[in-house]
Amino acid sequence: MMNGSRGLALGALLLFGLGHASAAGIEGRLSGAWATSPAECKKLFVRSGGGVVFRQPVDQFAQAAIIAPGAVTLPNQVCRVTRTVQKGGLTTLDFECQDSISYTSQSVEIEIKSGSQIVYRPNGDKTLDTALIKCGM
Repeated sequence: MMNGSRGLALGALLLFGLGHASAAGIEGRLSGAWATSPAECKKLFVRSGGGVVFRQPVDQFAQAAIIAPGAVTLPNQVCRVTRTVQKGGLTTLDFECQDSISYTSQSVEIEIKSGSQIVYRPNGDKTLDTALIKCGM
């Protein structure tokens, strides 16, 4: 189970590119659905109307995201990047997330492992590293 900070970090982690980025500048290879395993991909997402959506009822605690140009949709919130910095092989993102009752500012470090795997690190804390794979939807 993830805590609130990890959920917020997950939402923003996919809004970065290989340089400076904004919500509107999401790198194309990051668009799509992301989760912790192929089994989670099948459990959490379905195709609908030419795109991918969260399967209903939505698992509010899932470590997953749907990335599209300009937005990252999480099980319970949407995030946008406010600042992106590249340094030492890591991308640091500052971002804002909105759920049904609040806005929250967070920071996350992102490491691209391959075109289909990334690692995110909320608040620069390596003990919270989480690997995500791109779902083949």
